Amino acid sequence: LFAIANCIQIGMGSLLSRAIGMQRLDRAQRILSVGIIIALFFAIVITVLGYVYAQPLLRSLGATKSIIGYATEFYYYSLLTVFSIMLIGVMMGLFQGAGKIMVIMKASLLGALVNIMLDPIMIFVFDFGVKGVALASFLAQLSMVAYFIYTLMGLHIGLSIRIALRPFSWKIYREFLSVGMAQMLMQLIIAVGIVIYNFFIVRLDVNAMAAFTLTGRIDYFIITPMLAIATALLTVVGQNWGHGNVTRTLNAYWAAVALAFSIVLVLAVMHIVLAPWMYPLFTRVVAVSDYAVLQTRIMALALPFVAISLLASEYYQAIGKPWYSVLLTLMRHVFISVPVVYLLAIVLEMRITGVYFGAMSGTFVAALLAWRLLRLSPRLLRWNQEAVRSQHLDMEVAP
Repeated sequence: LFAIANCIQIGMGSLLSRAIGMQRLDRAQRILSVGIIIALFFAIVITVLGYVYAQPLLRSLGATKSIIGYATEFYYYSLLTVFSIMLIGVMMGLFQGAGKIMVIMKASLLGALVNIMLDPIMIFVFDFGVKGVALASFLAQLSMVAYFIYTLMGLHIGLSIRIALRPFSWKIYREFLSVGMAQMLMQLIIAVGIVIYNFFIVRLDVNAMAAFTLTGRIDYFIITPMLAIATALLTVVGQNWGHGNVTRTLNAYWAAVALAFSIVLVLAVMHIVLAPWMYPLFTRVVAVSDYAVLQTRIMALALPFVAISLLASEYYQAIGKPWYSVLLTLMRHVFISVPVVYLLAIVLEMRITGVYFGAMSGTFVAALLAWRLLRLSPRLLRWNQEAVRSQHLDMEVAP
């Protein structure tokens, strides 16, 4: 659900930021309407399929006789959240494209606080049990949607929440889904890459698997500033690309890389220094702690280089070339790292250390490829001229 919602958010943010950069509010309104229609389509289809195939799905996920009752109760009430999750994807894409990132942050904070407050009330005060958790999540998400709509009405940016089947433009649908589906595919690639790493690690040492999961939590905290910068970069690049200012899009990219690289580097160095004292706080198993420290010392300094390819992926999504983003993601997580992990860990018998060095290899190759691709400015200029001309013509022929 969240992968699809993220697909809608990125598709909306990319197209909308370019339309706003061109000062085409009529096109922006059509993009918003397309996003709402796509969100409702996915919500209806998923809800129907989720209801019809509920029991087979739950049992295939491991719901045994002892927990099937709890799982079923939670699941059916959770189906309510399908619509709210899809709408949140639309609204986040809307405000991201409009450059109102603080609105997204405030809405996310509101949703988290409402969820935290409603959980004990639903579970214990109303005695709803596990279904109370699902209802609390649904109401928290509704509060986010309500905040988004209220904020949109107060901003007066010329956009409104409405479904408009006319003018109907398959071109906008294709652009929207092209960018969005690429984002969903990227998430799938990352998940597949992690599963493959897990496959190697768990067969070498289960303690290393526990450490891999533990360090992953800390690594995510370290790269969070990078993800925030990437979100802002999509808006800046999209709006300037729509305005025809290619030079400024590149300047924004390199400024974002410098900022993200610096912040993540400082956090990564702190992680390395504090690792021997930090990880024993999370586990009593000495082997797990030792593996976590070893992994941190080997892999932490690769995290800043993720910024180069990750922000390049965001850049290409912003300008409507999402399949370059998919290529960079494949290079980082599959094409390079997986063969190198197998070579080092299995063939050369470096075991866990080989997994760590192999996983790093894709990061450096993807960073080098991203740097090379964005050095080809003449190609970017040609793409921009074609895109701006195409969108102007599209607006001229629209009924």
